[in-house]
Amino acid sequence: MKMPFESIETVGIATAVHKKDAVQSTRELIARLQEADVEVRVRPTMASCCPDGAQVCTDEEIADSGLVIVMGGDGTLIEMARHAAPRGTPLLGVDLGSFGFLAEERFDDVLANLADILQGRYSCEERLMVRAELWRDGECVNSFIGLNDAVVAGATHRWLVRLRIRVNNEPVAVYPADGLIVSTPTGSTAYNLSAGGPIVDPDVQALIITPICPHTLYSRPLVVDASSAVIEVCSEKRSNAQSDMVLTVDGQQTVDVAAGERVVIRRAQYTARLVHIRRTGFYRRLRDKLRWGAEK
Repeated sequence: MKMPFESIETVGIATAVHKKDAVQSTRELIARLQEADVEVRVRPTMASCCPDGAQVCTDEEIADSGLVIVMGGDGTLIEMARHAAPRGTPLLGVDLGSFGFLAEERFDDVLANLADILQGRYSCEERLMVRAELWRDGECVNSFIGLNDAVVAGATHRWLVRLRIRVNNEPVAVYPADGLIVSTPTGSTAYNLSAGGPIVDPDVQALIITPICPHTLYSRPLVVDASSAVIEVCSEKRSNAQSDMVLTVDGQQTVDVAAGERVVIRRAQYTARLVHIRRTGFYRRLRDKLRWGAEK
């Protein structure tokens, strides 16, 4: 989707400080933004090494900027998406050499096109997000949103859990497994891929249900319509120990799930808005990242 031309006066920067060259690149970006009279907001992890004049802010304050630039790392971009999506703030991910699929813009390209970016001359892609709720005694007691996936799994790997799945209140299956992944198309190249689930084009409005190490010969991943599907997951109690589970969203938000509690997963009401300078096709990124077609 092409964005309207609207100048950006405030830029938030989220830096994966553990990435090689991320801190130095961030310092260079801040200097360029300040030359353009743009207000810059950074995380506390950059407080001791950022140029004078940059504001040290919380993630919520960074997400309130006109644009958020993520310096290296899909994990950092996924984390910022939770804060930026409800505010409608676009995210620009800078690739600093990781395996990731989301942070794809080269730093040199960002600097070369910075004037256009600050004038709103860029493309913006909407990515579906997932919402996961924990229900206890008929009441929602916890809820999370995520860009990649929601995972319900046993609290320990010493035994299987038996997960009963319903979609739109219709019984689907009972999986004896280590757990279950409900993934967005964006997350289909993450944990879902490792668990044997399908890769789904991010333009497809779907959710993918993939059992983790199922102890059965009939289990297959299931793709459902994200616009209407409500997925319910609960465990079949066999013993107190075996019924304990954990809900994890994007590998970053976690809550315990006790026996008798339900996890309800559906499409979130928000979308993540990903900025592109030079749009790399999804299938080209698959070829590059997964080395499809590479010589053996």
